[in-house]
Amino acid sequence: MTDLRAAVLAALVATALTFLAGVRVAFRRPPRGHRYRASRVSGPILAVELVAVAAAPVPPGRGIAAIAMLAAAAGLFLWASWTNRARKLALAFAGVAPDHVQTAGPYALVRHPCYAAYVLGFLAGAVAAGTPWLAPAVAAGAITYWRAAAQEEEAFARGPLADAYRAYAARTGRFLPRLRYERDGSAPVAVAPARSRSPDGNAG
Repeated sequence: MTDLRAAVLAALVATALTFLAGVRVAFRRPPRGHRYRASRVSGPILAVELVAVAAAPVPPGRGIAAIAMLAAAAGLFLWASWTNRARKLALAFAGVAPDHVQTAGPYALVRHPCYAAYVLGFLAGAVAAGTPWLAPAVAAGAITYWRAAAQEEEAFARGPLADAYRAYAARTGRFLPRLRYERDGSAPVAVAPARSRSPDGNAG
C-alpha cells in the first residue's frame, strides 16, 4: 500500500507555517499587546496532528483528501490576507472595535474566511491521521474560532456599523457560504453580497 505520510506531513507543516506567518504579518495587533489566545489553541492542535500523522501510514484516499483540504485552507487564508492587505484585520480576541465591513474577495461568500481556513486545516489533519482521538482537538479549535467570530460580530452589533453588518450577515454564512434554492427547484447556489464601491472592508 502506498504511504502518503511524507507528503501529508509536508503539506501540514506548510499550512501551519502559512497560518503562523499570517498571524505575524497579515493581522494588526492592539496597542496594549495581545496574548495570542487562539494561537495557543491552534498551535498544539496542529502539533498533535503532526505527531498522529507521523505515527502511522496514510493511505492514498485519506492522503489525497487531506492534501486537497490543506491546499484549500492555505489558499483561502492567503486570499483573505491579500484582500485585507490595505487594511489589516485585528487578531482574534483582540477586543478591537471594528471600523469597517469587508465584503470583497472570500468575504463575499463567508464572514470569517481566515477562521474557516483554520478549522479546515484542523479537519484535514484529522482526516489524514484517521483516528477518532483527534475529534476533541478539532472540536476545541472549531469552538475557539467560533467564539472569536461571535465576539467580533457582537462588537459590530454594538457599534455604528450594526446596520451595514446585519445586512451583510443576512447574505453570507459565518464559516460556510449561505445557500439558497432557486424557485424552479434547481441546484442551490451560494448567496453573495453585491459588490460595494466602498474601499472599506471586515475585521474578523
